[in-house]
Amino acid sequence: MKHQKAVLRGQMKSLRENLHATDNTQDNTSDLSAARVIASQILQLPEIAGEVQRGIRASRNEPHIVAGFLPIQSEIDCLFVLKALNAIQCRCALPTISSDGDYLAFKEWDLLAELKDGPYGTREPAADFGFVMPDVILVPLLAFDDRGHRLGYGGGYYDRTLKLYRDKGHAFTAIGIAFDGQKVDHLPTESHDQPLDLIVTEKKVYRP
Repeated sequence: MKHQKAVLRGQMKSLRENLHATDNTQDNTSDLSAARVIASQILQLPEIAGEVQRGIRASRNEPHIVAGFLPIQSEIDCLFVLKALNAIQCRCALPTISSDGDYLAFKEWDLLAELKDGPYGTREPAADFGFVMPDVILVPLLAFDDRGHRLGYGGGYYDRTLKLYRDKGHAFTAIGIAFDGQKVDHLPTESHDQPLDLIVTEKKVYRP
């Protein structure tokens, strides 16, 4: 199973690089660029739409802490998505590695403060930003299928973190964001793999 996943990771990394390169041929200000279309799709989700309707009157009674990620390699530009959500008064957060090194912890970020270098080529908020438990977690991926399963980079951080939140009974929505071309018919899965609640691409919203 591990070898099968490793081979698939290599294949999907190459595929995503090609999808990313094609997307970059679009004018970044075009409504056709993947990040813009995905941001628009997310703003229309029932899990988020209440924030749009309330605008600056947003109440903490509905989800509005959204954890995203800064894109590395050929990932979708999640920063653009976070900016769109921040514009409707959602609070934003970025992942950091927990002190025990096993899970992700999320720090709030105002989208303005300078970030510091994190592990694996990531960037994260400075120490003076507080930790939060997000209501929505935007998740990077290499591949996904109709069952909501994702193929990540192999570190298991998102799987362990999603399981931890679910075991604690914390209510949240896990949303994968990807190019539609990253969808596969069936992903090999193991007992520790955690499914996503939905996946948003530039073409549609997938709800398992």
